[in-house]
Amino acid sequence: MILKGGAIREHSMAVIAAIGPSSVPQLRDLYDQADFNGRRAIITTLSTVNGKPAVEFLLKKLEEESFEQQQHLLARLSDAINSMKPAQQTPVFPLVQKLLRGKPDPASPYLHISGLILLGCFKGRTLAGRARKILRNYSDTKHLPEIRRFGLISLYRQSDELKATPDFTRFLQKNLCDSDWENVAQHALTGFKKINLPAKDSVKLVQLLNKSPHFAVHIHIFERLKGIDKPEIAAAIVPFLSDSRFRVREAAEMALREISSGIESLFKTLIESEDLEVTQRVNSILQEFPQKTRRKYLDRAVKRLLLLFERNDARFRSFLEFVKGVDPEPLRARVHEKVVKLKNGASREKWARITAYMQLLWDNHMITSEGRYYFAISLVRQSSRNLDPASRRSDLGLRVLRALVYDSYEELVEKISIDKHIKPEDFYYLGFHFSEEGEQLGQFGIRMLQHLVETFPRNKLCEQAQQKLRLHLGDEVEEEPAAEAEEKPVEKEASKSSVDAEKKAKKSAGKAKKKKSSRRRVTIDVSASTSAARKARAAKKKPKGK
Repeated sequence: MILKGGAIREHSMAVIAAIGPSSVPQLRDLYDQADFNGRRAIITTLSTVNGKPAVEFLLKKLEEESFEQQQHLLARLSDAINSMKPAQQTPVFPLVQKLLRGKPDPASPYLHISGLILLGCFKGRTLAGRARKILRNYSDTKHLPEIRRFGLISLYRQSDELKATPDFTRFLQKNLCDSDWENVAQHALTGFKKINLPAKDSVKLVQLLNKSPHFAVHIHIFERLKGIDKPEIAAAIVPFLSDSRFRVREAAEMALREISSGIESLFKTLIESEDLEVTQRVNSILQEFPQKTRRKYLDRAVKRLLLLFERNDARFRSFLEFVKGVDPEPLRARVHEKVVKLKNGASREKWARITAYMQLLWDNHMITSEGRYYFAISLVRQSSRNLDPASRRSDLGLRVLRALVYDSYEELVEKISIDKHIKPEDFYYLGFHFSEEGEQLGQFGIRMLQHLVETFPRNKLCEQAQQKLRLHLGDEVEEEPAAEAEEKPVEKEASKSSVDAEKKAKKSAGKAKKKKSSRRRVTIDVSASTSAARKARAAKKKPKGK
């Protein structure tokens, strides 16, 4: 009945399986008479009946059948052996071993492959140990790649009974480093993922990072090493931040985020690497570390930042991000120190260099009031001092000074008045611009013009400054500071000696000369002045018209 098709065959198979081992001889006799589908039904029924006689018969037919039937036989044999208890598997083990006799045929190694697959079905300490030993031998490089692949697949099917012994760990490492990824390394990795290694043994996996050529192995090792806070582990992972494969770079970065003791290796990479992507990744990792840990490297970061900045090396930005994330004050102090030294020096390029340093702080919002003063002065010293309104509006130095006037007017006037590095043309430029403004800005401009007149009376710009002051202050400028001193003195007592009278005469003569020279008027072309000056002149003329 089992040789018939349809529902009759299905029913017959169920009945025969229920009968048990006593039906095995009849099934064996029917096997040779059956067609392809009848044989498949007999194979399935025998695997369900199970037992040594049934398995022995199926193993024998495995050598004789076609490849398609062999696949069905192998699947049913695996089910049969897996369903046995270790005691029942013991007499079957030698039968499976027979499939591995002799050398495999390179053209058709299926019998050896089948034997290796079935060895992975054995359980129990003794049988599983014997099976693992055989399977490990077939993973050697002397065997065909297909043989090695299925040997490793069967070996790692027993992962529940595998232990991370030193011998087995060495075996795994050897296979993980094998150049054949498809047949060896990937299957070794599958088994390795199922094994728990203590931390002390995981540290030894670092050596695989340089030995194994497979990125999947590297990524898994990064996962194993994550959280083991040791500098040597970080030092081994850091080079992979520049790996050509994106997934490796990402995995290395994630592992390093949890190894805070690796800051020394990371900082060294930050200093030495010329790859901007690597330095960005390092900065991203360093931001995850405690503030106390990062602060230890702050001074070194500031020094390296300024060195790269002075070389016009774009890598300085990586250190800038690090410094800003910790504390910008040391950078500010170092920059101010350099600026003061340059300002007091005699270098021809000092103002350009001061501007560059202060621009660094200005662009990154780290500049203070003192820094803004240095920045403004350096910009003014380099300015073309063009009095054209459009040119003055675009002058950053004037804009910076405007903010300083509002912040600390008196302090700024005092500081700028005693600054020996500011020249008469700078005072005139500042006075000319700000005197046309209102309120405090206008007062600042007038103070600059007055300072020019008082401090540099012989400078050629002094007369133009006086005229600018007259435009804004009117007749107040024409009154001489010494006018009161020139009033005739009250007559003294007649008892004074003639010698004293002569001295007074000489003094009055000297004062008359000074008065004459100070009231000398010079006509200056002030066409460069703006509408504010013209309005001032118009205001003077209106009363005369009335």
